[in-house]
Amino acid sequence: MKLNLINKHNYRITSLLMLVIFVNISYSSNTINHVIISGQVTNMEYGNPVEGHTIYIKSDSTQTGRSRYSKVLKTNIEGYYYDTIATTEDNGSLIIYTYDHFGVSCDTTVYFRFIDRGKSVIIADFAIYLPYQAEELQARFKYFQKSGRDRNQFKFIDQTNHKYLVGWQWDFGDGTTSNLQNPTHSYQSYGLFKIKFTVTAIVNNIPIKSTITKQLYIGETEYYHLGGHVFSEYFPIDDGRAYLYMIDSLNRYTSIDTMTFDTLGYYYFFHIPKGDYVVKVEPTYESEYYGKLMPTYFGDKPFWEEAETIHLKHTNWECNIKLMEPNGIFDGEGGLGGKVEYINLPHSYQELFVEGVHIYLFDDSNNLLTCKYSDSSGDFSFDFIELNTYWLYPEIAGVHAEKIRMELTPEIPIISDIEILIDVYGIDYIFPGGEIDSDEIVGLPYPNPVSGTLSLPVYSMPGSKLAIDIFDMYGNKIFSKQVDLMTNHSNYQVSTANIKSGTYIIRAVVNEKTYNKVFIVAR
Repeated sequence: MKLNLINKHNYRITSLLMLVIFVNISYSSNTINHVIISGQVTNMEYGNPVEGHTIYIKSDSTQTGRSRYSKVLKTNIEGYYYDTIATTEDNGSLIIYTYDHFGVSCDTTVYFRFIDRGKSVIIADFAIYLPYQAEELQARFKYFQKSGRDRNQFKFIDQTNHKYLVGWQWDFGDGTTSNLQNPTHSYQSYGLFKIKFTVTAIVNNIPIKSTITKQLYIGETEYYHLGGHVFSEYFPIDDGRAYLYMIDSLNRYTSIDTMTFDTLGYYYFFHIPKGDYVVKVEPTYESEYYGKLMPTYFGDKPFWEEAETIHLKHTNWECNIKLMEPNGIFDGEGGLGGKVEYINLPHSYQELFVEGVHIYLFDDSNNLLTCKYSDSSGDFSFDFIELNTYWLYPEIAGVHAEKIRMELTPEIPIISDIEILIDVYGIDYIFPGGEIDSDEIVGLPYPNPVSGTLSLPVYSMPGSKLAIDIFDMYGNKIFSKQVDLMTNHSNYQVSTANIKSGTYIIRAVVNEKTYNKVFIVAR
Protein backbone atom coordinates (compact mmCIF):
# COMPACT_ATOMS: atom_id res chain seq x y z
CA MET A 1 0.00 0.00 0.00
CA LYS A 2 1.21 3.54 -0.75
CA LEU A 3 2.09 5.73 2.20
CA ASN A 4 0.69 9.23 2.73
CA LEU A 5 2.57 11.76 0.62
CA ILE A 6 2.41 14.32 3.45
CA ASN A 7 3.86 13.21 6.79
CA LYS A 8 2.81 14.44 10.18
CA HIS A 9 5.52 17.12 10.24
CA ASN A 10 4.26 18.52 6.92
CA TYR A 11 7.40 17.53 5.01
CA ARG A 12 7.10 16.25 1.48
CA ILE A 13 10.18 14.26 0.51
CA THR A 14 10.79 13.00 -3.02
CA SER A 15 13.78 10.83 -3.80
CA LEU A 16 15.04 9.32 -7.03
CA LEU A 17 16.63 5.99 -7.73
CA MET A 18 18.18 5.54 -11.16
CA LEU A 19 18.62 2.18 -12.87
CA VAL A 20 20.64 1.30 -15.94
CA ILE A 21 19.15 -1.46 -18.08
CA PHE A 22 21.42 -3.09 -20.64
CA VAL A 23 19.67 -6.44 -20.90
CA ASN A 24 16.80 -7.63 -23.06
CA ILE A 25 13.63 -7.68 -20.98
CA SER A 26 11.39 -10.30 -22.51
CA TYR A 27 7.70 -9.88 -22.86
CA SER A 28 5.16 -11.79 -24.93
CA SER A 29 4.33 -10.43 -28.36
CA ASN A 30 1.74 -11.07 -31.03
CA THR A 31 4.21 -12.95 -33.22
CA ILE A 32 2.64 -16.05 -34.75
CA ASN A 33 4.70 -19.17 -34.01
CA HIS A 34 3.98 -22.70 -35.20
CA VAL A 35 3.96 -26.01 -33.35
CA ILE A 36 4.47 -28.82 -35.86
CA ILE A 37 3.31 -32.20 -34.53
CA SER A 38 3.75 -35.60 -36.11
CA GLY A 39 3.88 -39.20 -35.00
CA GLN A 40 3.31 -42.80 -35.97
CA VAL A 41 1.03 -45.46 -34.49
CA THR A 42 2.32 -49.04 -34.66
CA ASN A 43 1.14 -52.41 -33.37
CA MET A 44 3.01 -53.10 -30.14
CA GLU A 45 3.21 -56.87 -30.70
CA TYR A 46 3.81 -57.14 -34.44
CA GLY A 47 5.31 -53.77 -35.35
CA ASN A 48 3.09 -52.99 -38.33
CA PRO A 49 1.81 -49.40 -38.85
CA VAL A 50 -1.85 -48.84 -37.93
CA GLU A 51 -3.96 -47.09 -40.56
CA GLY A 52 -7.10 -45.09 -39.77
CA HIS A 53 -6.47 -44.91 -36.02
CA THR A 54 -7.85 -41.92 -34.05
CA ILE A 55 -5.44 -39.50 -32.34
CA TYR A 56 -6.55 -36.70 -30.00
CA ILE A 57 -4.64 -33.48 -29.30
CA LYS A 58 -5.76 -31.04 -26.63
CA SER A 59 -4.39 -28.25 -24.45
CA ASP A 60 -2.87 -29.20 -21.11
CA SER A 61 -5.58 -28.17 -18.61
CA THR A 62 -3.00 -27.83 -15.82
CA GLN A 63 -1.56 -24.81 -17.64
CA THR A 64 -3.95 -22.05 -16.62
CA GLY A 65 -4.35 -18.79 -18.45
CA ARG A 66 -3.58 -20.27 -21.86
CA SER A 67 -5.71 -20.58 -24.96
CA ARG A 68 -7.68 -23.79 -25.46
CA TYR A 69 -6.98 -26.18 -28.34
CA SER A 70 -8.54 -29.46 -29.42
CA LYS A 71 -8.12 -31.62 -32.55
CA VAL A 72 -9.07 -35.14 -33.68
CA LEU A 73 -6.89 -36.80 -36.35
CA LYS A 74 -6.68 -40.09 -38.29
CA THR A 75 -3.50 -41.95 -39.19
CA ASN A 76 -2.62 -42.54 -42.85
CA ILE A 77 -1.58 -45.77 -44.59
CA GLU A 78 1.89 -45.60 -43.02
CA GLY A 79 0.43 -44.99 -39.55
CA TYR A 80 1.34 -41.27 -39.46
CA TYR A 81 -0.69 -38.31 -38.22
CA TYR A 82 0.15 -34.60 -38.66
CA ASP A 83 -0.96 -31.28 -37.23
CA THR A 84 0.30 -27.67 -37.26
CA ILE A 85 -0.83 -25.25 -34.55
CA ALA A 86 -0.45 -21.47 -34.88
CA THR A 87 0.05 -19.75 -31.52
CA THR A 88 1.14 -16.42 -30.04
CA GLU A 89 2.22 -18.10 -26.79
CA ASP A 90 5.93 -18.23 -25.98
CA ASN A 91 5.71 -21.71 -24.47
CA GLY A 92 3.21 -24.32 -23.41
CA SER A 93 2.26 -27.97 -23.35
CA LEU A 94 -0.18 -30.27 -25.11
CA ILE A 95 -1.60 -33.69 -24.32
CA ILE A 96 -1.63 -36.18 -27.20
CA TYR A 97 -3.49 -39.44 -26.62
CA THR A 98 -5.16 -42.43 -28.23
CA TYR A 99 -6.80 -45.75 -27.19
CA ASP A 100 -5.85 -49.36 -27.81
CA HIS A 101 -8.13 -52.28 -28.74
CA PHE A 102 -9.49 -52.56 -25.16
CA GLY A 103 -10.05 -48.82 -24.73
CA VAL A 104 -6.96 -48.34 -22.58
CA SER A 105 -5.65 -44.79 -22.93
CA CYS A 106 -2.10 -44.20 -24.17
CA ASP A 107 -1.01 -40.58 -23.72
CA THR A 108 1.97 -38.29 -23.59
CA THR A 109 2.50 -34.64 -22.66
CA VAL A 110 4.64 -32.66 -25.08
CA TYR A 111 6.21 -29.22 -24.56
CA PHE A 112 7.06 -26.37 -26.87
CA ARG A 113 9.03 -23.16 -26.39
CA PHE A 114 9.93 -20.31 -28.74
CA ILE A 115 13.02 -18.25 -27.99
CA ASP A 116 15.03 -17.59 -31.14
CA ARG A 117 12.93 -19.46 -33.67
CA GLY A 118 9.39 -19.49 -35.03
CA LYS A 119 8.62 -23.19 -35.03
CA SER A 120 8.74 -26.14 -32.67
CA VAL A 121 8.80 -29.67 -34.12
CA ILE A 122 7.38 -32.44 -31.94
CA ILE A 123 7.48 -36.17 -32.69
CA ALA A 124 5.07 -38.29 -30.60
CA ASP A 125 4.87 -41.99 -31.56
CA PHE A 126 2.56 -44.62 -30.04
CA ALA A 127 2.90 -48.40 -29.86
CA ILE A 128 -0.52 -49.79 -28.91
CA TYR A 129 -1.98 -53.25 -28.32
CA LEU A 130 -4.05 -54.60 -31.20
CA PRO A 131 -4.84 -58.36 -31.50
CA TYR A 132 -4.32 -58.42 -35.24
CA GLN A 133 -1.81 -60.76 -36.85
CA ALA A 134 0.61 -58.96 -39.13
CA GLU A 135 1.85 -60.24 -42.44
CA GLU A 136 4.18 -63.24 -42.26
CA LEU A 137 7.11 -60.89 -42.65
CA GLN A 138 6.94 -57.48 -40.97
CA ALA A 139 10.00 -55.22 -40.94
CA ARG A 140 10.57 -53.31 -37.70
CA PHE A 141 13.47 -51.41 -36.18
CA LYS A 142 14.46 -48.93 -33.52
CA TYR A 143 17.15 -46.24 -33.36
CA PHE A 144 18.92 -44.32 -30.63
CA GLN A 145 21.38 -41.47 -30.43
CA LYS A 146 24.96 -42.60 -29.92
CA SER A 147 26.71 -41.36 -26.81
CA GLY A 148 29.52 -38.92 -27.33
CA ARG A 149 30.01 -35.42 -28.69
CA ASP A 150 28.41 -36.04 -32.09
CA ARG A 151 24.68 -35.76 -31.38
CA ASN A 152 23.96 -36.31 -35.10
CA GLN A 153 25.20 -39.92 -34.93
CA PHE A 154 22.60 -42.69 -34.54
CA LYS A 155 22.58 -46.47 -34.19
CA PHE A 156 19.89 -48.39 -36.06
CA ILE A 157 18.82 -51.85 -34.82
CA ASP A 158 16.88 -54.42 -36.83
CA GLN A 159 14.05 -55.90 -34.71
CA THR A 160 12.38 -57.99 -37.41
CA ASN A 161 11.08 -61.29 -36.00
CA HIS A 162 11.85 -63.92 -38.67
CA LYS A 163 14.21 -66.91 -38.85
CA TYR A 164 15.29 -66.64 -42.46
CA LEU A 165 16.35 -63.05 -43.04
CA VAL A 166 18.87 -62.69 -45.86
CA GLY A 167 18.97 -58.99 -46.71
CA TRP A 168 18.67 -55.50 -45.21
CA GLN A 169 18.38 -52.17 -46.97
CA TRP A 170 18.40 -48.81 -45.19
CA ASP A 171 17.56 -45.42 -46.67
CA PHE A 172 18.41 -42.81 -44.01
CA GLY A 173 16.36 -40.04 -45.60
CA ASP A 174 19.34 -37.84 -46.44
CA GLY A 175 20.39 -39.54 -49.68
CA THR A 176 22.62 -42.18 -48.05
CA THR A 177 21.98 -45.92 -47.72
CA SER A 178 23.38 -49.06 -46.06
CA ASN A 179 22.92 -52.83 -46.42
CA LEU A 180 24.22 -53.70 -42.94
CA GLN A 181 21.82 -55.28 -40.48
CA ASN A 182 22.58 -52.82 -37.64
CA PRO A 183 24.35 -49.78 -39.11
CA THR A 184 25.57 -46.55 -37.53
CA HIS A 185 24.92 -43.33 -39.43
CA SER A 186 25.92 -39.68 -38.93
CA TYR A 187 23.68 -36.97 -40.34
CA GLN A 188 25.44 -33.93 -41.77
CA SER A 189 22.61 -31.46 -41.22
CA TYR A 190 19.61 -30.71 -39.03
CA GLY A 191 16.04 -31.48 -40.01
CA LEU A 192 13.26 -34.06 -40.21
CA PHE A 193 14.27 -37.33 -41.86
CA LYS A 194 12.13 -40.32 -42.85
CA ILE A 195 14.09 -43.59 -42.55
CA LYS A 196 12.98 -46.38 -44.87
CA PHE A 197 13.94 -49.93 -43.86
CA THR A 198 13.42 -52.98 -46.08
CA VAL A 199 14.16 -56.58 -45.08
CA THR A 200 14.29 -59.67 -47.28
CA ALA A 201 13.52 -63.20 -46.04
CA ILE A 202 13.23 -66.62 -47.68
CA VAL A 203 9.77 -68.15 -47.29
CA ASN A 204 9.15 -71.51 -49.00
CA ASN A 205 12.29 -70.96 -51.05
CA ILE A 206 10.89 -67.64 -52.31
CA PRO A 207 12.43 -64.27 -51.36
CA ILE A 208 9.83 -61.84 -49.94
CA LYS A 209 10.27 -58.25 -48.77
CA SER A 210 8.74 -56.00 -46.12
CA THR A 211 9.23 -52.25 -45.67
CA ILE A 212 8.52 -49.81 -42.83
CA THR A 213 9.39 -46.14 -42.27
CA LYS A 214 10.02 -44.05 -39.17
CA GLN A 215 10.64 -40.34 -38.61
CA LEU A 216 13.72 -38.87 -36.96
CA TYR A 217 14.04 -35.17 -36.09
CA ILE A 218 17.36 -33.45 -35.33
CA GLY A 219 16.90 -29.89 -34.12
CA GLU A 220 19.51 -27.17 -34.30
CA THR A 221 19.34 -26.87 -30.51
CA GLU A 222 19.11 -29.57 -27.86
CA TYR A 223 16.32 -29.18 -25.28
CA TYR A 224 16.19 -30.40 -21.69
CA HIS A 225 14.11 -30.04 -18.51
CA LEU A 226 15.13 -28.24 -15.32
CA GLY A 227 13.74 -28.22 -11.77
CA GLY A 228 14.31 -28.66 -8.05
CA HIS A 229 12.93 -28.28 -4.52
CA VAL A 230 12.64 -24.98 -2.64
CA PHE A 231 13.26 -25.33 1.08
CA SER A 232 12.80 -23.45 4.31
CA GLU A 233 15.42 -25.17 6.42
CA TYR A 234 14.50 -28.86 5.93
CA PHE A 235 10.93 -28.54 4.63
CA PRO A 236 9.47 -27.35 1.32
CA ILE A 237 7.83 -23.91 1.40
CA ASP A 238 4.07 -23.63 0.98
CA ASP A 239 3.56 -21.12 -1.85
CA GLY A 240 6.19 -19.73 -4.16
CA ARG A 241 7.23 -18.54 -7.57
CA ALA A 242 10.28 -19.42 -9.68
CA TYR A 243 11.92 -17.34 -12.41
CA LEU A 244 14.20 -18.63 -15.16
CA TYR A 245 16.80 -16.40 -16.85
CA MET A 246 19.00 -17.27 -19.81
CA ILE A 247 22.58 -15.90 -19.98
CA ASP A 248 23.78 -15.33 -23.54
CA SER A 249 27.33 -15.12 -24.93
CA LEU A 250 27.48 -11.37 -24.12
CA ASN A 251 26.53 -12.08 -20.48
CA ARG A 252 23.09 -10.54 -20.95
CA TYR A 253 20.19 -11.92 -18.89
CA THR A 254 16.85 -12.62 -20.57
CA SER A 255 13.72 -13.68 -18.70
CA ILE A 256 12.57 -17.00 -20.16
CA ASP A 257 9.79 -18.28 -17.93
CA THR A 258 7.94 -17.92 -14.62
CA MET A 259 6.00 -20.60 -12.75
CA THR A 260 4.23 -20.93 -9.40
CA PHE A 261 4.46 -23.95 -7.12
CA ASP A 262 2.48 -25.22 -4.16
CA THR A 263 2.99 -27.01 -0.83
CA LEU A 264 5.28 -29.63 -2.39
CA GLY A 265 7.79 -26.83 -2.99
CA TYR A 266 8.87 -28.14 -6.37
CA TYR A 267 9.57 -25.90 -9.37
CA TYR A 268 10.13 -27.08 -12.94
CA PHE A 269 10.77 -25.64 -16.40
CA PHE A 270 10.22 -27.83 -19.45
CA HIS A 271 11.84 -27.83 -22.88
CA ILE A 272 14.76 -25.47 -22.19
CA PRO A 273 17.50 -25.01 -24.81
CA LYS A 274 20.98 -26.17 -23.92
CA GLY A 275 22.83 -23.21 -22.39
CA ASP A 276 23.56 -21.19 -19.23
CA TYR A 277 20.82 -20.17 -16.80
CA VAL A 278 20.09 -18.77 -13.36
CA VAL A 279 16.97 -19.54 -11.32
CA LYS A 280 15.43 -17.26 -8.72
CA VAL A 281 12.67 -18.32 -6.32
CA GLU A 282 10.55 -16.40 -3.84
CA PRO A 283 7.74 -16.97 -1.36
CA THR A 284 4.55 -15.35 -2.67
CA TYR A 285 2.28 -12.94 -0.78
CA GLU A 286 0.09 -15.89 0.27
CA SER A 287 2.98 -17.78 1.84
CA GLU A 288 3.50 -17.84 5.59
CA TYR A 289 7.18 -17.20 4.77
CA TYR A 290 6.61 -13.91 2.94
CA GLY A 291 8.73 -11.27 4.67
CA LYS A 292 10.43 -13.97 6.74
CA LEU A 293 12.48 -15.57 3.96
CA MET A 294 14.21 -13.77 1.12
CA PRO A 295 14.00 -14.28 -2.64
CA THR A 296 16.99 -16.52 -3.36
CA TYR A 297 18.96 -17.63 -6.43
CA PHE A 298 20.24 -21.12 -7.14
CA GLY A 299 23.44 -21.44 -5.13
CA ASP A 300 21.54 -20.03 -2.11
CA LYS A 301 22.54 -16.42 -2.87
CA PRO A 302 20.38 -13.28 -2.58
CA PHE A 303 21.65 -11.40 -5.66
CA TRP A 304 22.09 -12.31 -9.31
CA GLU A 305 25.79 -11.36 -9.40
CA GLU A 306 26.46 -14.09 -6.80
CA ALA A 307 24.11 -16.73 -8.23
CA GLU A 308 25.45 -20.09 -9.33
CA THR A 309 25.12 -20.54 -13.09
CA ILE A 310 23.35 -23.71 -14.24
CA HIS A 311 25.19 -25.09 -17.27
CA LEU A 312 22.31 -27.06 -18.79
CA LYS A 313 23.69 -29.97 -20.83
CA HIS A 314 21.15 -32.61 -19.79
CA THR A 315 17.86 -32.79 -17.91
CA ASN A 316 18.48 -31.80 -14.28
CA TRP A 317 15.86 -32.16 -11.51
CA GLU A 318 18.32 -31.53 -8.63
CA CYS A 319 18.67 -27.73 -8.69
CA ASN A 320 17.47 -27.33 -5.09
CA ILE A 321 17.37 -23.91 -3.41
CA LYS A 322 17.26 -23.03 0.30
CA LEU A 323 15.61 -19.66 0.92
CA MET A 324 17.75 -17.23 2.90
CA GLU A 325 16.74 -15.53 6.12
CA PRO A 326 17.09 -11.73 6.44
CA ASN A 327 18.51 -9.99 9.50
CA GLY A 328 15.11 -8.49 10.27
CA ILE A 329 14.08 -4.98 11.17
CA PHE A 330 13.05 -3.18 14.37
CA ASP A 331 9.58 -1.66 14.71
CA GLY A 332 9.20 2.08 14.87
CA GLU A 333 7.33 5.15 13.63
CA GLY A 334 9.14 5.48 10.32
CA GLY A 335 8.18 4.50 6.81
CA LEU A 336 9.63 4.25 3.32
CA GLY A 337 7.53 3.88 0.22
CA GLY A 338 7.15 4.76 -3.40
CA LYS A 339 6.52 3.46 -6.89
CA VAL A 340 8.32 1.41 -9.53
CA GLU A 341 7.77 2.53 -13.10
CA TYR A 342 9.05 1.30 -16.45
CA ILE A 343 9.39 4.10 -18.97
CA ASN A 344 9.75 4.02 -22.76
CA LEU A 345 7.80 0.77 -22.97
CA PRO A 346 4.61 0.35 -25.01
CA HIS A 347 1.69 1.32 -22.81
CA SER A 348 0.21 -2.19 -22.88
CA TYR A 349 3.30 -3.58 -21.12
CA GLN A 350 3.52 -1.07 -18.27
CA GLU A 351 1.53 -3.02 -15.70
CA LEU A 352 3.16 -6.28 -16.76
CA PHE A 353 6.52 -5.20 -15.35
CA VAL A 354 5.75 -2.98 -12.37
CA GLU A 355 4.51 -5.90 -10.24
CA GLY A 356 6.96 -8.12 -8.42
CA VAL A 357 10.12 -5.99 -8.54
CA HIS A 358 12.13 -6.90 -5.43
CA ILE A 359 13.05 -3.93 -3.25
CA TYR A 360 15.73 -4.73 -0.66
CA LEU A 361 16.36 -2.74 2.50
CA PHE A 362 19.85 -2.48 4.05
CA ASP A 363 21.02 -0.73 7.19
CA ASP A 364 23.92 1.71 7.20
CA SER A 365 26.35 -1.17 7.89
CA ASN A 366 25.23 -2.94 4.68
CA ASN A 367 23.30 -5.65 6.55
CA LEU A 368 20.37 -6.98 4.53
CA LEU A 369 17.27 -6.36 6.64
CA THR A 370 14.23 -7.36 4.59
CA CYS A 371 12.65 -7.37 1.13
CA LYS A 372 9.30 -6.26 -0.28
CA TYR A 373 7.77 -6.72 -3.74
CA SER A 374 6.09 -3.97 -5.73
CA ASP A 375 2.37 -4.59 -6.16
CA SER A 376 0.24 -4.57 -9.32
CA SER A 377 0.34 -0.76 -9.37
CA GLY A 378 4.09 -0.64 -8.84
CA ASP A 379 3.75 0.55 -5.24
CA PHE A 380 5.99 -0.69 -2.43
CA SER A 381 6.31 0.26 1.24
CA PHE A 382 8.24 -0.55 4.40
CA ASP A 383 5.85 0.39 7.21
CA PHE A 384 6.41 0.97 10.93
CA ILE A 385 10.22 0.77 10.87
CA GLU A 386 12.56 2.44 13.32
CA LEU A 387 14.04 5.86 12.57
CA ASN A 388 17.45 5.20 11.12
CA THR A 389 19.60 5.41 8.01
CA TYR A 390 18.73 2.91 5.26
CA TRP A 391 19.74 1.96 1.78
CA LEU A 392 17.23 0.85 -0.85
CA TYR A 393 18.17 -1.47 -3.69
CA PRO A 394 15.91 -2.87 -6.43
CA GLU A 395 17.05 -6.33 -7.57
CA ILE A 396 16.40 -7.38 -11.17
CA ALA A 397 18.43 -10.23 -12.69
CA GLY A 398 21.05 -8.93 -15.09
CA VAL A 399 20.55 -5.28 -14.12
CA HIS A 400 23.35 -3.29 -12.52
CA ALA A 401 21.74 -0.83 -10.12
CA GLU A 402 22.89 1.60 -7.45
CA LYS A 403 21.69 1.71 -3.85
CA ILE A 404 20.08 4.92 -2.65
CA ARG A 405 20.56 6.28 0.87
CA MET A 406 17.48 7.33 2.85
CA GLU A 407 17.54 8.80 6.35
CA LEU A 408 14.51 8.75 8.64
CA THR A 409 14.67 11.28 11.49
CA PRO A 410 12.20 12.67 14.05
CA GLU A 411 11.82 15.68 11.73
CA ILE A 412 11.33 13.53 8.63
CA PRO A 413 10.04 10.12 9.81
CA ILE A 414 8.31 9.15 6.56
CA ILE A 415 9.58 9.29 2.99
CA SER A 416 6.75 8.16 0.82
CA ASP A 417 7.19 9.04 -2.84
CA ILE A 418 10.46 7.46 -3.91
CA GLU A 419 10.43 6.99 -7.67
CA ILE A 420 12.27 4.01 -9.13
CA LEU A 421 12.48 4.49 -12.90
CA ILE A 422 13.50 1.59 -15.11
CA ASP A 423 14.26 2.53 -18.70
CA VAL A 424 15.03 -0.24 -21.18
CA TYR A 425 16.89 2.24 -23.38
CA GLY A 426 19.02 3.98 -20.80
CA ILE A 427 18.48 6.22 -17.81
CA ASP A 428 16.09 8.96 -16.91
CA TYR A 429 15.55 11.45 -14.09
CA ILE A 430 12.72 13.32 -12.44
CA PHE A 431 13.51 16.47 -10.49
CA PRO A 432 10.93 17.44 -7.85
CA GLY A 433 9.47 20.91 -8.23
CA GLY A 434 11.71 21.73 -11.16
CA GLU A 435 14.75 22.05 -8.90
CA ILE A 436 18.01 20.35 -9.85
CA ASP A 437 20.12 19.15 -6.99
CA SER A 438 23.83 19.80 -7.59
CA ASP A 439 24.62 16.15 -6.98
CA GLU A 440 22.34 15.12 -9.84
CA ILE A 441 23.74 17.33 -12.64
CA VAL A 442 25.78 14.39 -14.00
CA GLY A 443 24.07 11.02 -13.95
CA LEU A 444 25.39 7.47 -14.11
CA PRO A 445 27.04 6.33 -17.36
CA TYR A 446 25.15 3.66 -19.26
CA PRO A 447 25.13 0.93 -20.39
CA ASN A 448 27.55 -0.27 -17.75
CA PRO A 449 29.40 -2.49 -18.59
CA VAL A 450 29.60 -1.09 -22.13
CA SER A 451 30.78 -2.70 -25.36
CA GLY A 452 29.89 0.07 -27.84
CA THR A 453 28.81 3.65 -27.20
CA LEU A 454 28.82 5.02 -23.64
CA SER A 455 26.20 7.66 -22.72
CA LEU A 456 26.59 10.16 -19.88
CA PRO A 457 23.43 12.08 -18.83
CA VAL A 458 24.13 15.76 -18.09
CA TYR A 459 21.55 18.21 -16.71
CA SER A 460 22.49 21.87 -16.83
CA MET A 461 21.48 25.21 -18.34
CA PRO A 462 21.99 25.65 -22.09
CA GLY A 463 25.33 27.26 -22.86
CA SER A 464 27.10 25.56 -19.95
CA LYS A 465 30.62 24.26 -20.59
CA LEU A 466 31.23 20.50 -20.35
CA ALA A 467 34.71 18.99 -20.22
CA ILE A 468 35.06 15.21 -20.48
CA ASP A 469 38.19 13.22 -19.60
CA ILE A 470 38.54 9.44 -19.37
CA PHE A 471 41.30 7.87 -17.24
CA ASP A 472 42.38 4.27 -16.85
CA MET A 473 42.97 2.80 -13.39
CA TYR A 474 46.65 3.87 -13.56
CA GLY A 475 45.69 7.53 -13.95
CA ASN A 476 46.55 7.74 -17.65
CA LYS A 477 44.29 10.07 -19.63
CA ILE A 478 43.06 8.24 -22.73
CA PHE A 479 40.33 10.64 -23.93
CA SER A 480 39.58 14.36 -23.62
CA LYS A 481 37.03 16.72 -25.15
CA GLN A 482 35.16 19.97 -24.41
CA VAL A 483 31.65 20.84 -25.64
CA ASP A 484 28.93 23.46 -25.14
CA LEU A 485 25.67 22.10 -23.78
CA MET A 486 22.69 23.03 -25.97
CA THR A 487 19.75 21.73 -23.89
CA ASN A 488 18.79 21.21 -20.24
CA HIS A 489 18.97 17.43 -20.67
CA SER A 490 21.89 16.11 -22.71
CA ASN A 491 23.23 12.61 -23.27
CA TYR A 492 26.90 12.97 -24.06
CA GLN A 493 28.12 9.95 -26.00
CA VAL A 494 31.61 8.46 -26.24
CA SER A 495 32.63 5.57 -28.50
CA THR A 496 34.58 2.86 -26.68
CA ALA A 497 35.63 1.11 -29.90
CA ASN A 498 39.30 2.03 -29.32
CA ILE A 499 39.24 1.42 -25.55
CA LYS A 500 40.47 -1.92 -24.21
CA SER A 501 38.38 -4.01 -21.82
CA GLY A 502 38.80 -2.86 -18.23
CA THR A 503 37.64 -0.37 -15.58
CA TYR A 504 37.80 3.39 -16.22
CA ILE A 505 36.90 6.73 -14.65
CA ILE A 506 35.01 9.31 -16.68
CA ARG A 507 35.50 12.82 -15.28
CA ALA A 508 32.92 15.46 -16.19
CA VAL A 509 33.46 19.14 -15.33
CA VAL A 510 30.34 21.30 -15.59
CA ASN A 511 30.61 25.00 -14.72
CA GLU A 512 33.83 24.31 -12.80
CA LYS A 513 32.25 21.53 -10.70
CA THR A 514 33.81 18.04 -11.09
CA TYR A 515 31.98 14.71 -11.18
CA ASN A 516 33.74 11.32 -11.32
CA LYS A 517 31.91 8.20 -12.49
CA VAL A 518 33.21 4.64 -12.93
CA PHE A 519 32.39 2.44 -15.92
CA ILE A 520 33.54 -0.91 -17.30
CA VAL A 521 34.35 -1.82 -20.90
CA ALA A 522 33.58 -5.50 -21.53
CA ARG A 523 33.72 -7.38 -24.82
